[in-house]
Parts: sequence; structure tokens; C-alpha cells
Amino acid sequence: MDKLEWAVDTVDGTTFEKIAGEVLRNEGYDVHESGVIGTDGGWDARIEINGRKGIGHASVDNNCRGKLRDDAESVEELEDEQDESFALLVFITNQRVTGQQELDMETEIEEEYGWDLKILHRRHIIGITGHERPDLAERHFGFNPKRNDDHLDQIIDIRDERLDLISNREGVASDLEDGPTAVVNLIPNGVFSGNYVQRSDDLPGLPRMGKLNVHPGTETVGKGKLNAGGRMGQPYKSYTYLRKDGLYEAVDTWVFREDEGVGLQLNNYRDTDKSLDCKAGIAVQAGIRALKMMGVTGTVFCFISLLDAQGATIAYETRISGPAVQQPLRTDRYTTDLAEIPLAEADVTDSIRNPLTEIWQELGWNVNLHYDEDGNWMGPTVRFGDIVQFPSGG
Repeated sequence: MDKLEWAVDTVDGTTFEKIAGEVLRNEGYDVHESGVIGTDGGWDARIEINGRKGIGHASVDNNCRGKLRDDAESVEELEDEQDESFALLVFITNQRVTGQQELDMETEIEEEYGWDLKILHRRHIIGITGHERPDLAERHFGFNPKRNDDHLDQIIDIRDERLDLISNREGVASDLEDGPTAVVNLIPNGVFSGNYVQRSDDLPGLPRMGKLNVHPGTETVGKGKLNAGGRMGQPYKSYTYLRKDGLYEAVDTWVFREDEGVGLQLNNYRDTDKSLDCKAGIAVQAGIRALKMMGVTGTVFCFISLLDAQGATIAYETRISGPAVQQPLRTDRYTTDLAEIPLAEADVTDSIRNPLTEIWQELGWNVNLHYDEDGNWMGPTVRFGDIVQFPSGG
């Protein structure tokens, strides 16, 4: 699967509805959008082509046949309510539709409602954005498919450059306290498309690492904003950083401690908001909020990294039965697999469950104590003045 296919398969509903209108216009339709968008990307527009009027619907729902039937019922109700008669129904989906499925649905809609059905599905979307209109891919997915580059490799390169700077205490990390460090990176899919704001001063204020309330200590630094936490005149122990191109970074040294007789430990107690899992979740939620305020759409890639932490084990409640032997971290730089988070419908605790659990497993655990068997968050609920609580969506 190439990066365009991956982008089409994982696109969020809000981004897809923007693409749908432009795809219809590319196909020769006059489009008058209603502005109504559902949580599944459900979207509708009045359309016209060659003097024939109809309705266009778009959705990323994976049950496209069921969604099409629901949309057809809605269009019939619209005909009755407004005493109109439509000739066309166009359904735009990012799902795979076979030739036989397409014929079956066309027949069903014609027999049931008397409309001509046109389905623009995954293959059409990839063809149009990949060949006829690569500008759509660049605008909404953050890359031009006709360029010879590897988008995901470039995202990883950005992450690695940031981790190098933090390890070497350079750039915004120059005054960060030495020692083991936890890093959360959010990198938008469109990070290569330019700046989301004109001036660094236009960026939103930032909270401290592990907090949601915007902190007045936010300062403009070069191409971004920085909020560093620590005692005045001393190396800071954490920071959050946001760049004009949408890169968001939250860094923390507080989650590590050196325990005499045990060695380096990573705080992952289940009943405290100072644990790595809880701080990472809050950092991601705060980052998503800031990115949305900047106007970032589409998908962001999330990485959680542990730097200079070789030999670390997890500190947890004594009343909990852990593994017989923990596996100390075997490397000085550990980075989780990427997690993709659709900004429009972000579920933070669900989106980062896999990378957080990956860290537990790397240290010899079979489970993550912050999630139950069904994947529900079991850690603390954290309340803030401007956010109802964590965990919650973006």
C-alpha cells in the first residue's frame, strides 16, 4: 500500500467531505453544499449535471451499502417535504466497492426510487487525487503524490531530528535538565505543506507538560512557542513546544527517578496523574486542542519516546501483582510505533492505547495497568478549569 492509498483509507470524515465536493466538481457537477456534516463524514449537496438535478452524499462509514440505503431514504423524504423530484443520486465513499456490488446497488436504487445512482468509491478517489488533481492530495493529505518522496519516512525523519536535539540538549531543549526523558511528538500529515499561521505570535498559548490549562509562561521562540516548567534560574524539567508548521512536542523528566537498590524507574502508578501514561494522554489532548485552534485538519502522527533511559523498569503500586521479573529497557532511545489520530474525531485514550501498552510490554509486562481488558481507561480522571476532564476526546 502506498501513502496515497493509506491516506484515502484512513481519512477522517471532516476532511473527506471537503474532498468530496471538489471531486464532484472535477467530474463536471455543479455543487451546492448544504454545510451539514455528520459524525461519520455524512455530507450532502444539491448537484446538477446536463440539466439533471440530484443529491450527492459522502461518507467514510465502512458499511457503505447500509449508509447508502439510509441516505436514499433521507433523499426520498426531502423530495416529499419540498415537493421536488430528483433524477440523480451520487454517493462518494472511501471504501472498496466491487463492480458487482456497484451494479447491484445501482439496480436497487433505480427500482426502489427511480434515480440513476453513481458511486464514486476508493478507486475513483485515488485516481482523481493521484493523477488528475494531485493538488487535492497536497491540500488535504499534506503531500503531492506525483513527487518522488516517501511521506512516512519524512515524518519519521522529523521525529528523529527532534529526538537528536533533545538528547543533545540543543535548540529549545538547551536548558532542559540532563538525564532520562520522556517525549511526546505530534506531527500533522500536512507538516510539509507550509506554515499554518503567518507569525509565531499567532500560535495559541500552551499548557505545561501534563496539564491542560494554558499557562501564562508561554513565550515566542523562533518559529514557535515554548512553555518550560521548572524553578527560576534552574534547568527546566519539562516543556511544551509548538511550531508554525504544526509540530507539537511535550517533554518531561519528572516521570523518572533513581531508586536506591532498584535503579532507574519510570513512574506508571495507576492512581496518579503524574504517571507516564496519564501525562502522555494529557499532552496529546492538549496538543490536539492547540492544532485545531491553528486550523490543522486531517491526521496527526503520534510517537512516544524514552531517551537516555536504558535499564529503566516500571514503578507501580505494591498492592498490584506484576511480572515475576521486569525486563529493563534495553536501549538508550526507545520510540513506539506511530499512532495515527484523526483530528476531527480524536479519541485520545483509545488512540494512544497501543503505543502506551507497547512500552509496558517492552519492559516485561503482558498488560497495561491503565486499561482494562476491553481497552477502557482505568487511570485517574483529571479535572481542569477549562477542560471538563481527562480522559476525553480532542
